Amino acid sequence: MRSFRLPITIALFSVLAITGSAYADTFDFSVTGSSGTFSGSGTLTATSIGSGEYLITAITGTGVTGLIAPGSFNGNNNLLFPSALPQLDSNGFSFIDVNGPDKFDVNIFSSDSGYFAYLQDEDHFTETVPVTFDLASKVPESSTLFLLSTGLLGLTAVVRRNSF
Repeated sequence: MRSFRLPITIALFSVLAITGSAYADTFDFSVTGSSGTFSGSGTLTATSIGSGEYLITAITGTGVTGLIAPGSFNGNNNLLFPSALPQLDSNGFSFIDVNGPDKFDVNIFSSDSGYFAYLQDEDHFTETVPVTFDLASKVPESSTLFLLSTGLLGLTAVVRRNSF
């Protein structure tokens, strides 16, 4: 009887670990200026706060040096809505970007007419430009998780059958 507990316990913990990973908290994004004058991409790290809302807690990307705290620049709240359209609200998320000797505070947000970037350089020059914002989640597909889980359960059954 004791030999059955170990494979079953391992399989159970494996299934629970796989199910937990379905709530991935990283999202790849890209932003392109409407006139093609600039573009950038990176990864957002976010924590689910319920109801399909995520709070962005970190950002990485070429030239990106850090996330700006919520409420610190252009009314940003750093909320993300990956399963809705638009995926950002009118407050958006803000970060610091460095391009050569120039440093910019950037706020990407949504309005009724699309996505925009509000930019402010170190001289306090500001500009708002239309952008294309694309978001891709790194969340595993549910069908993949289902197949992997059933495979682990099948493997457990084979190990259990061979233990007799």
